[in-house]
Amino acid sequence: MSNQLQRTNQQRPILAREGWPFIVLALILTIIAAFINGYLGLVLALVAIFVIQFFRDPARQAPSGDTLVLSPADGRIVAVEEVDDLYARRRALKISVFMNVFNVHSNQMPVGGRISKIEYHQGKFVNADLDKASVENERNAIVIERADGQLVTSVQVAGLVARRILCYVTEGETLQAAARYGFIRFGSRVDVYLPLHAKPLVAIGDKVSHTTTVLAELE
Repeated sequence: MSNQLQRTNQQRPILAREGWPFIVLALILTIIAAFINGYLGLVLALVAIFVIQFFRDPARQAPSGDTLVLSPADGRIVAVEEVDDLYARRRALKISVFMNVFNVHSNQMPVGGRISKIEYHQGKFVNADLDKASVENERNAIVIERADGQLVTSVQVAGLVARRILCYVTEGETLQAAARYGFIRFGSRVDVYLPLHAKPLVAIGDKVSHTTTVLAELE
C-alpha cells in the first residue's frame, strides 16, 4: 500500500499535496504582480487565497461502527434513490454528494474493504449537480467488497469545472473506512451505491462532511 494510503487522519497534511504546485504558482504570481501594480497584486492575492482554501485537507475523526457508511466527500446531498449500479451490476440505493468549489475535494473510503474492481469512463463535463452527470460525465468507480461480502460502489464524477480525477487505489488492495483514496480538482460529485436494504440517514439538501457524516447504515 502506498505511503499516501497508509497515513492516518492525524498524520494528514493541512494542505493536500495535489495543490502544492498550484499554491506555489499562485503565490509567485502574486508577489510578481505586487511589484508591478498594487491593485493587480491584490487581485492575485485573492486568487491565491481561493486556491489555498480549495486544497485544504483537514484531519477528521471517523465515527466507529462496522455498519456505518461514511460520506466520501464534503458537499450537499443531491440524490437518494434506487437505481441500477452499472459497476457492480445490481439494483442499488444511490446517495450522491455534490461538491462546489468551496468544499474540501479530498475523497475518502465510505466503508472498509477490498477493492474488487476499478472502472474508468471518459465522458462530458456537464454540471455535476445534474442527475445526468452520473452517467454522462467523466468518472472513475471503485467497487468495495466488505468483509461480510456486501458491495459498496464509490464513483468520482468530474463536473463542469473539474478536469482531473485522481484515484490512488489499485484492484486487490484492502483499505479501512475513511482512508484517503482520491481527489477531484475544482468542483464535482461522488456517487455511493449501496445494497437496497441499506438505511439512508441523509436527505436531499443535507450538507455533509467527509469522514464525519454517516450517509447510511448497513444491516
